[in-house]
Amino acid sequence: MEKRINISIYQQDHPASSPKRGSSIRSGAHWVYRRLPDLIIYGYAFLYMYTGWAKFMNMATFIRGNSKIPYLGAYAKLIGYGIPSLEIVLAILLVIPVYRIKRFALWTSTLLMGVFILYLSLMVGFAEKKLCHCGGVIESMGWKTHIAFNLIWVIAGIFVLVKTKVIHSKI
Repeated sequence: MEKRINISIYQQDHPASSPKRGSSIRSGAHWVYRRLPDLIIYGYAFLYMYTGWAKFMNMATFIRGNSKIPYLGAYAKLIGYGIPSLEIVLAILLVIPVYRIKRFALWTSTLLMGVFILYLSLMVGFAEKKLCHCGGVIESMGWKTHIAFNLIWVIAGIFVLVKTKVIHSKI
């Protein structure tokens, strides 16, 4: 009996050395890692719904800004209605629980984010007056921060595409 009391007192004095605590941290990390693809997919859905809706709410400004972009200005209305519509459709498709639809939407989302990186990089490199109409908090980011933000989402999208292909092939 005395031995048990000493062990429990020791564990209270040194909680970091407890085998239970280490295993709960490991199991918590494993839980997050297993669900990381879903978290990223829903993150993409939230991001695209947020930016698409913000662009629709400021449609006139978005179209006016697009009309000032060299080479793309002629397509300002098409881009103005097309990009937010595509973002909202992708957000909806990303939450549909059908593997092929979700995978197609994730591929498209990742590619679209890559296109946004290309656009931002060209703006930083060549445009005198830089235009960004992403909406809300994202629009207020600095250019390098915005590129890094988008790059993280592209990497996350690629990670999920690879991870879900492996998971799906095992089923």
